[in-house]
Amino acid sequence: MSTTLKGHLQALITIAIWSSTFIISKLLLGQMTPLQILFSRFLIAIIFLSIIHPKFKKPVSILEELLFLVIGAALAGYFVFENSALQRTYSSNVSLIVATIPFITGIMSTLIYKTKFFNLKSIAGLIASYSGVLVIIINGSRFEGVEPVGDLLALGAALMFAIYSILMQKTDTGYTLIQLTRKVFVYGFIVLALTILISGQPILPAGVNGQGIASVFFLGIVASSLAFILWNRAIKAIGPVKTNQYIYLIPVLTTIVSAIILKEQITWLTLVGAVLILLGLYLSEH
Repeated sequence: MSTTLKGHLQALITIAIWSSTFIISKLLLGQMTPLQILFSRFLIAIIFLSIIHPKFKKPVSILEELLFLVIGAALAGYFVFENSALQRTYSSNVSLIVATIPFITGIMSTLIYKTKFFNLKSIAGLIASYSGVLVIIINGSRFEGVEPVGDLLALGAALMFAIYSILMQKTDTGYTLIQLTRKVFVYGFIVLALTILISGQPILPAGVNGQGIASVFFLGIVASSLAFILWNRAIKAIGPVKTNQYIYLIPVLTTIVSAIILKEQITWLTLVGAVLILLGLYLSEH
């Protein structure tokens, strides 16, 4: 198998894994709170990454450690917003709204790093995508048990991940990929642990069945550790542009699978919103 073909296959496998996390988390929320899921997920990821790469880099400065603390907090915030959104709206809605991360990142990068983002196509893409988000939020308010606030929380998740992405550009390149990933998870874990203590929630749930335990290990090992490694290997093989194009498949796969497994409704408004978001992303990338 050629390196290029391996790269495309690695990107596709990663996207399939990440698409499934919305549905797995949705099912797991019936047994655990968002904070309990994330506490367990981050802890498992840290242990697994430490086993496969037991080399640690010494801290360089207090400022660098503070930067990693903020990055870890942003990543933890992303997952808290995402899981909270999954409690209140469809997993397909969350995946579609989270797919607008590139726009928020592009805008923030322009403001902070003065990078070029705004042109005719990017503005058209921005309008199209957030029109799609608006359609999905309006659509959600029509269903019993589905709260538009869930869609707004998904938008908050996208904002948190954009902050995480922007700050990651400031990290030292002296870290290996696994060391960098683990360090961010460690600080994210600390933030989650403090949040649980302050909130007074129990760290462990009252009861989790075998399927729930397997789901937590899948999120910690496969979705948080192995998928990240596969994704970066794909970038090395076929480049960031071709690899990032696979992101467009996340909301598509999540919407299809959630309709089959979770029996979530797919209405014509959902389809219109999905088309607008994907069209906007395509315009902005090209």
